[in-house]
This record gives sequence, structure tokens and C-alpha cells, in this order.
Amino acid sequence: MVQDRFSDFDRREAAARWHAELQDPDVDERIWQAFRAWEQADPANAAAYQEIEAALVLLDQSSLADSWPVLPRRPRLPRLLLAGAALAAVLAAALFAVTAASPGYELRPVIHVTEIGERADVTLADGSRIHLNTDTQIEILFSQQARRLHLVSGQALFEVAPGPRPFIVDAGETETIAHGTLFDIYRREEGVRIALREGAVSVTQDHAAPILLHPGQQALARPGQPPQVTAIDPARIGQWQSGTLEFDNVTLAEAVAEMNRYATTRIVIADPALAAERISGVFPAGEQESFAEALALYLPLKAEGKAGRIVLMRADARAD
Repeated sequence: MVQDRFSDFDRREAAARWHAELQDPDVDERIWQAFRAWEQADPANAAAYQEIEAALVLLDQSSLADSWPVLPRRPRLPRLLLAGAALAAVLAAALFAVTAASPGYELRPVIHVTEIGERADVTLADGSRIHLNTDTQIEILFSQQARRLHLVSGQALFEVAPGPRPFIVDAGETETIAHGTLFDIYRREEGVRIALREGAVSVTQDHAAPILLHPGQQALARPGQPPQVTAIDPARIGQWQSGTLEFDNVTLAEAVAEMNRYATTRIVIADPALAAERISGVFPAGEQESFAEALALYLPLKAEGKAGRIVLMRADARAD
């Protein structure tokens, strides 16, 4: 059986072999299911796999990277399984070499980053998936005790696979514990917003008593304040994955701030009176010029390009 493929190997070597096999671009769902069964069978398996991933990151950061052999792309399974075994041996050796060369070694997080206008999907070792929105950074550190993630900045949608270890996401002073669920976290300067589409999550702010969210609820946690819970349409949670932004009677200032997250070309409101105008509609994320043109059709404003920016001003304003 597939799930018994690595049962005779040391746990760490098994983790290295799983990592090698999962790098195959043609790996199928049967292999993923077998891997998840192995990972969930014992928390130590998940920890060993995380050590392999972290060792590779550390190897890339260390002085050993310059002398370490370049690994060829692994041939397709199963005809050349021997090549996969060789790669697994290299991975296991990488963990030994890095830890031996680093007396102060600690298990380091795996970091994923998206640039402005970019989105990315990440599949974790336990089968959970993270969908990263624009301009986002997240750190992942699984251990035998917990599946812990740190949202450094930006926004992510989490699809959490069931498992014996708690799935914990912290963002600043806010900690969210998921219970087999689908939820979105958006970290910005004014606070952290947690929106729940499926399942349940508990939210803790500044170590206060946790608040339990149900589907269709969101919590806004601001520094020094208890989280405020309000209703939200579950269908709108994670809607940014479609590449469009929907505004429902929001101020122009709010809409512009949201549009600016997805493009390096900034939109600037020159007249403070315009900022209070309200708009509704669905717009492609990152399409700054088309957004400005649409605004000019329905609001008393005009848009002009200036020094790499799009400036919104009153229609009767005189250009500089």
C-alpha cells in the first residue's frame, strides 16, 4: 500500500523522502492522501517534515549553500524512484549538515511573500491551504504541539484541514484558533479583521477572554480595544480571489484605499470633499485607469495622470 511505502525508514528520512516525492509536478491526489495520512498519524511525523523544510531554508541562508551540490530536477515516478531516494538522502544530509554547522540552530519558520498585485496559493504539510492576497507576508512554523502561523502583513484566506494539533494564526496582538474551518484575516494599520465563512474560530486580543465567531460573522480587533463583532455576507469573504473588488455604498476614500493595495500606480484624491462621495460597483483589482474612468462617468470629478499617479479632482477644478 502507498501509505506503507516509507514505514521501514527512520522518521526523518521518511520525511525527506516525502518531501522529495511531493516535488514531482505530476504528483497525484493518491500520493497527497497517503502523505496526509502519514503526517496525521503522529505529530512527530509532521515535526520531522517541518524540520526538513526549515533545514532547506536555513541551508539556502547559510555559508554551506555555496558548496552544496545543485540538485537536478527529479525524474517522474515510479520508473526512476532511485533518483527520488537519492534526493531524499540529500535532504536528510542537508538537515544534519546545517544543524551540525549551526550550534545555535533553531527551527525557523517557512516564509511566503506576495508582491503588490500578486496572489499565491500555499499547500501545507497537513493538507491545509493558504491563499495569499496582494502584498502579504506569512511565516509558518509547525511543531509537535501546534500548527502555528504568523501573519506579518497583508491578507490571507485559510482552509484548515482537520488534525490533532491546534491551528493558530497570530497577527500582532490578535490570536485566532481555527476549528476545521474557512476564514480570512486582513492585517492593516488600524487593526486586524477576522471574517469567518465556514466552521468556527476563537479570537483573542491582548490575552483577553476568547470570542467565538460563527459563519457570517467578522471581528475587528484594534489595539487596546476589545474586538467588535458584526455580521458579514459569507459569500463576500475571500471574494478577492476572483480578481475583482466589490464596493457597496462605500466612500470614495475607502474605495481608493482598497484599489491602491493592488497596483503600484497610486490614485490620489486632490479634493477632500470628493473623498466623502459614495460609490457602489464591481471593479477589476489593479486596473487603476479603468477605475478612474468609471468614476468620472458617475461622479463630479475628472482624473489626470501626474508623475506616475492618477489624481482625482473636481470636474470644474483647474489643472495645475
